[in-house]
Amino acid sequence: MNCLKEDTVSFILPQELNKIILMLFKSYYEKAELELPDDMELREFAIQPFGKDTYVRHLSFSSPLELRNFILENLPLHLFYSTAKYQIPSAKEMDEKGWMGADLQFDIDADELCDIRKINFCPVCGSEVDGEKCPKDNVETVEFAEITSDCINKALENALIIKDILKDDFGLNPELYFSGNRGFHVYVRCSGDCALLDSEDRKEIVDYIKGIGVPKYSSALPTDPGWAGRKARRIQGVILDEEVTIDIKRLFRIPNSIHGKSGLLVRKIEESNFEFSTSLSPFSGYVTFLPYITGKFQILGENIEFSRGVPIKLDASIGVYAHLKGLGEVKLYVR
Repeated sequence: MNCLKEDTVSFILPQELNKIILMLFKSYYEKAELELPDDMELREFAIQPFGKDTYVRHLSFSSPLELRNFILENLPLHLFYSTAKYQIPSAKEMDEKGWMGADLQFDIDADELCDIRKINFCPVCGSEVDGEKCPKDNVETVEFAEITSDCINKALENALIIKDILKDDFGLNPELYFSGNRGFHVYVRCSGDCALLDSEDRKEIVDYIKGIGVPKYSSALPTDPGWAGRKARRIQGVILDEEVTIDIKRLFRIPNSIHGKSGLLVRKIEESNFEFSTSLSPFSGYVTFLPYITGKFQILGENIEFSRGVPIKLDASIGVYAHLKGLGEVKLYVR
């Protein structure tokens, strides 16, 4: 049994600077099989390092091994590559990179589709607070947004509609990914004319997916193709973040990397086997977790009850998630 203990850490430090979290992330990336594009040498890579609010951009790598070595020396909280392909991806100015085309990306967030329970609280006294600072302790408050399984499934339904539209109406080959946090990405690896679509072209695709300008098709049958059949099946336009799609120089979260706000994996999925659960975490074992707040929460599909200041034993997947969401601190890890 391997055990790692966290010394007393002040809540004012970024949650991710906890040494147990650092150890878990590094251990994962030592063996992680990241899903990388075949033309990775044409992509700009970017990371958000631990403890930093800004990205390190304009990175370029010629092989997975070169990227892995960089990651282990510069442990990322978040890890991306560009949807665009560039002649010189490491150029510091975007205009100097030499844009060669870009893949298509669609982003669906669960919190845009559901009424999310949000709690704003002080990590010192545990009181719920209105505003960004606790008037009693003069520290920044934490906002926790509870993402339920039902809400994630609603986002998945929207993502599947987008996938079907791209496949059936446009003849594309979209792939579906869990974002690692609270939604999904639909991704199309483009070549030829698809890659050269400009922002206006991509906006037209977004409008079509959202159902803007689509006729009512009042006499359509559910088996009819395209929007006619969808209307008959009472499918309306999809809610998505259109800025993600129309940006031809967007970053894409690398599949099989860890999302630094949740500790969950960005994962390619098949709609038949997705479950919002601890299976999305790369972490096994158990942690001792010290809550900052008292309350009942749904975390990764499980109902958890915290008492402020009372340590609780949790699966590592749930404990890391709760820690990165600011609900408390991981104090001990047992593999």
